[in-house]
Amino acid sequence: MNIRPGFHSAVRAIFSALLGASALASVAAAETVEPLAVASFDFRDTSGEVANQMAEHEARLTAFMLTVREKLAENRKITLTSLACEHEQCTARKLGIAELSKQAKSAGASHLLIGEVHKMSTLVGWVKYALLDLNSNKPTCDRFLTYRGDTDEAWQRAARFVARDVERSCIP
Repeated sequence: MNIRPGFHSAVRAIFSALLGASALASVAAAETVEPLAVASFDFRDTSGEVANQMAEHEARLTAFMLTVREKLAENRKITLTSLACEHEQCTARKLGIAELSKQAKSAGASHLLIGEVHKMSTLVGWVKYALLDLNSNKPTCDRFLTYRGDTDEAWQRAARFVARDVERSCIP
């Protein structure tokens, strides 16, 4: 077998180039940024408490959504996009999932986060949320979280958990 001089060097150079290209592709895939729209969560109170706590719950829900958005915005793999209805009642119950999805797609999002906070009682609340893939029109994640307490701190812990879970388990 007659192998020309430099053949092994050429093979090594090609092999190195292929490995380098493969590594770059892996890095590019790992650094893919997901454009995500976050709709405001709905709120429901079925606790039956006598005191009117609507103002407190509106403030807690506003702070909850601010925390979710801030925590998600800190992630380099996520870019938050704004919905056209952002300053209105921009929730799945008020506008419907189809309209929110349409607005999210128009804003360039590939995913949409929707949800609801439900006050069951003074001691128990839950958050139901889903991350929708706007290309397949299917949820990539659908969660049900319970938390204890109807306090600012309890709502903030729940908001931080939602953001962490979306980052770790829901974003492809």
